[in-house]
Amino acid sequence: MTPSGTRKVLITGGGTGIGRAVAETLLRAGGRVVVTGRRADVLNEVTRTWPGQAFALPCDVSSPTEREGLLRRAAELLGGLDGFVHSAGQVVHQPPGHIGEDVLRSQLEINLIAPLRLGEQALEVLEPGGAQVFVASTLATRPIVTSAVYSAAKAGLLQVMKVLALAGAARGVRANAVLPGVVETDMVREVRLAPGEATPPPEEYARRQEAQLAGLRSLHPLGRLGHPEDVAEAVRHLLGASWMTGAELVLDGGLLLRE
Repeated sequence: MTPSGTRKVLITGGGTGIGRAVAETLLRAGGRVVVTGRRADVLNEVTRTWPGQAFALPCDVSSPTEREGLLRRAAELLGGLDGFVHSAGQVVHQPPGHIGEDVLRSQLEINLIAPLRLGEQALEVLEPGGAQVFVASTLATRPIVTSAVYSAAKAGLLQVMKVLALAGAARGVRANAVLPGVVETDMVREVRLAPGEATPPPEEYARRQEAQLAGLRSLHPLGRLGHPEDVAEAVRHLLGASWMTGAELVLDGGLLLRE
């Protein structure tokens, strides 16, 4: 295991957003990565930019069939595996009384069940001294009225992480989580529509999008949203922090300081 913990790492959600930033951060540090996600086109952008260092395994990690053996396949591509980062996620904002059954199940699957199952694989596949890092959220500890399912899943993920930390300790396989505040990704830029509301015309959508982002920025004492690269640097640290396990690293621009 290299000191920075960036040698051979599998990253879910590695084609976009935070996962993409994690992959590029590790690659710039000399690591080798496997990126996985549902969109082969964005995964291939990473592998074309970093030939011989980055490899793609298209996979919908919310599917039990597709994620079966994923860690072993990644280890075969890289000649071993000493890091696993779960960045894939889904958030759909719906208030109580309007939570669709399909949305409930899909959010639980990708935000809680998939990382549990992949974390179990990692306990068997990661080399001694390896590390798992899970991208959680400050919504795990401070929910809002539209985040019931997402907050519950991410809170559960923190407990899964701690169990995996205990289970892997004998082999020196660590598990930690990073809890970002609001990070400006495509998912965050989507305008939150009221239940049953149609998507507004482009000009109105753009106006509401900017108002939404401005409101989110105002929640952070540092005055800005997070960047995917902010989270990526924290993930890189956790991969290499050899005496840190079972920890929750908050990275939120001061968001949780607000009452």
